Amino acid sequence: MIAVWLTFAPTQVGGMASYIVVIGNSMEPRFHIGDLVVARKEPVYQIGDAIVYRNMGLKSFVFHRIISQELGQYTLQGDNNSWVDTYQPSHEEVLGKLWLHFPRGGRVIQWVRSPFVMALIAGALGAVLASSIFRKKTGGSQPMKDKSMRERLSALSQKTRNWFKKINMPEPKEPSNKDSGKILEGSFFVLGFIALSSLILVIISFSRPAARIRQDEITYKHLGIFSYSASALQDVYDENTLKSGDPVFTKLICSVDIHFQYTLVAGQVENIVGSYQLTAIVSEPTTGWQRTIPLQEQISFSGSTFGSTTRLDLCQISAMIEAMEQKTDAHSSSYILSIAPKIQLNGKISGRILDSNYVPNLNFRYDRAQFYLVRNDEQENPLVLAETRILSEEKEEANTMLLLGREMAIPTLRLIALVGFIFSSIGIVLLGLRLQNLSRFDQVKFFRIKYDALLIDIENTDSITASGVTDVSSMDTLAKLAERFNAMILHAEQDNLHTFYIQASGMTYRFRLDADRTESAVPTNETTNHGGEA
Repeated sequence: MIAVWLTFAPTQVGGMASYIVVIGNSMEPRFHIGDLVVARKEPVYQIGDAIVYRNMGLKSFVFHRIISQELGQYTLQGDNNSWVDTYQPSHEEVLGKLWLHFPRGGRVIQWVRSPFVMALIAGALGAVLASSIFRKKTGGSQPMKDKSMRERLSALSQKTRNWFKKINMPEPKEPSNKDSGKILEGSFFVLGFIALSSLILVIISFSRPAARIRQDEITYKHLGIFSYSASALQDVYDENTLKSGDPVFTKLICSVDIHFQYTLVAGQVENIVGSYQLTAIVSEPTTGWQRTIPLQEQISFSGSTFGSTTRLDLCQISAMIEAMEQKTDAHSSSYILSIAPKIQLNGKISGRILDSNYVPNLNFRYDRAQFYLVRNDEQENPLVLAETRILSEEKEEANTMLLLGREMAIPTLRLIALVGFIFSSIGIVLLGLRLQNLSRFDQVKFFRIKYDALLIDIENTDSITASGVTDVSSMDTLAKLAERFNAMILHAEQDNLHTFYIQASGMTYRFRLDADRTESAVPTNETTNHGGEA
């Protein structure tokens, strides 16, 4: 029952399984509307896994397949869809990976959940419960007769005297056979429980691969910050200095100073070296015409940060555009000027080799009168350009499984399961040999272990032997009679002579055993045999 609960219990009540009914056709042809999908939470999900995740945009659950993974988020697509999901869930939003698939199982659940069927089930359960209650009432004891006050006081006085006698009398010691029987029975139960649990764990652990391939990802960021400045007329700008973000009027300003600051944002950087070169690119988006103007020579750097300043001649760029238009007779209302630092760097991040290029673009639009910044809706500040990248490496690691809320390695589970099953099986075999030995040399203790749930120890047997007694040939026969008549086995011991009785249907059945003898010959159909041995 515990194994079934841990395996199939829903997550809402502390289990590890999620039950999903398919309501769309995005996963056809394998999964259809009305199918039941059972998903289980896994510590790692890989490309190709069909998972159930919580789509916060749709406010519902989606069952699709992973096609890529980046920055801790999954990109998914339905098997029957030509587009990918716009929502990219994180690992915490995934309910689980496909485990079991029941075609049309969801329709059965929906049918059971309908009000009419639920009412029928509730009525049937109520009828069963009511019938059991009425059966107990009709089969119970007769109503108690009214008693006088004197009788009640007398009964209370007798109970009080018996209670004081019980206090004054020393507690009788239980027979050692009874203690041994309980210990052996408890040992059987514990070893059997361990063996069954270990066997289930063996089946589950060996049905899963011992190792898995995991994408070990390290993120790092290229951060580039631009700024520009120039001297300007105070009656056009607030101050006599052009600041970053202001438009540049070519009639007033011919050259500006371009400042660029680069930083590699990463953990545990080692031996970072590289080179950079600032370049200006003039282009016309409609025709694709462009010219590249190096603003500086290629410069080497070391470390995770550097800064550079260069001068940009805007009048030269304006003259270049006018010359091109005169020669080609091609005219455009605007052009794009891009400042592009070409950065190449190498080194190590967290012990992993880094070889990366980074070319951010600071874009200006030129409309023959001014150069002004091009702002995108997605950019909060066009002067700050950041790009996050990943160093990915495949690593083989031990596969894991969630067990009782803890993540445990499959090889460890296999070892624990095998050791537990082997040692518990050995213990059960040894206990079996012990019982077999008891059945030959100590039958009283063996009966105590085998029939302990049916045995009641008694002291006075006069009321039992006062009527006719029928002896049976074996203890197994007496146990069968007890089971047939739903009766308990009464046990009495006197001078190493053990006698077992059952009373049923006005008859008394008896089996007698001498503890000093390993075998006993019992006469059958003996009546009122008080003194003889059986």
